[in-house]
Amino acid sequence: MFFDAPSDWPAEDRARLARYAAHAAFAEGEQWSGKARRGETRLTLNYARALIRKTASYTFPAPVRFSIEPGVGDDPERTGQAERALNALAETLDLGQLDLDLAIESATLGDAAMKVTWDGAAGRPAVAAVHPGSLRAVAAPDDPRRVLQVEQRYTLDREQARLLFGVEIGSRPGERAEVRERWSDDRWVVTLGGQVIRNEPNPYGWIPYVLLPNDPPAHRFWGTSDLDDLADLCRELNRRMSVLARVLELSGAPIAVLENVDSAEGIVVGPGATWELPEGAKAYLLDLLSGGGVELHVQYVDLLYRAMHDLSETPRTAFGDAGRMLSGAALEVEIQPLVQRVRRRRRRWDEVYRARNARLLDLLERFGGEDFPGVRHSSAIWPPILPSDTETAARTAVMLVGQGITSRRTALASLGYADPDAELERVREESTLTP
Repeated sequence: MFFDAPSDWPAEDRARLARYAAHAAFAEGEQWSGKARRGETRLTLNYARALIRKTASYTFPAPVRFSIEPGVGDDPERTGQAERALNALAETLDLGQLDLDLAIESATLGDAAMKVTWDGAAGRPAVAAVHPGSLRAVAAPDDPRRVLQVEQRYTLDREQARLLFGVEIGSRPGERAEVRERWSDDRWVVTLGGQVIRNEPNPYGWIPYVLLPNDPPAHRFWGTSDLDDLADLCRELNRRMSVLARVLELSGAPIAVLENVDSAEGIVVGPGATWELPEGAKAYLLDLLSGGGVELHVQYVDLLYRAMHDLSETPRTAFGDAGRMLSGAALEVEIQPLVQRVRRRRRRWDEVYRARNARLLDLLERFGGEDFPGVRHSSAIWPPILPSDTETAARTAVMLVGQGITSRRTALASLGYADPDAELERVREESTLTP
């Protein structure tokens, strides 16, 4: 994978890749340290991965659509064409599934990334996920959110190198060479096996990578993993559940205790077994469930569950288990922490979508023959976080339009119409036909 940083990368990047490796292993279930002792029970409840996927599912319950409002001096017809082209491209490239996958990766590793380029063979833009461990970014010293340069590294075999760059590498079958692409706004440099094979102006005029750090601190560029808060709790839950499983296993095969007996030779434990004990000796079965010990384990496990739900801001209600009868308003209040968390994530994605969509529109105009002069700013139309009442939403939209608060086009977009302009045109056509 991309967890071994080259020696010429800075120490902070090498530490970042080490974190990626640790987080990826933890998410895959490697949550115990050391080797298991003989006969030791080790359960792994991958609760952290379940919580990460749950948050991503609430963030993206359905694919996101995009709206482009005409600006001052913009042609509304051209703006509508750009919006339709953008949404059609998102559907063609299945960007909804890609976004969900990237949200999970970003929350797991701490970062995610995608590359937006032009696919000459297909005659359309291409959007591909890029492992953040293959990237090194240089940010502006006075603004960590402004990227000045991105370097990507990967390996190619002979056939791939010939196909992508038209060059030959090595002489042995299966031989591979490292490729490094370095992008800035004005330059594109490619090295293959340490040799420069491309050094030319950037054909796009912008860096083709869109980076998605997860909850980055204000003064840092790269993000933090959701596992940072959950890892210790998950390890402790695994230990407690393993102990509890062992206790229950032993209670099903109880331990026979003999007192005042010199030797247990000839004493067979089993159904119907008869023991002859010397005078003054006694035998009994050790009850591991007596004294409330199991209840203490269960109570501690419940506390661990509660801590994980609190730290992940994902109440049990998000899993469909409220534990009691609640009204709709009470359920909304109980799940409010998750709603707030999703809104924070969506604000980060709004920035990502503006950057990605601007690149897609530029590619369509630059290489695809489209004419979207100056149309680059889009906004995301998010699906509801929680199940909503369509009738109530429609009434609210009608009221807002009637009061002059929103336009009909905005109301249609909020109700999920794929092409508000076309729908408004059909309404106007029908109104002219009505006697």
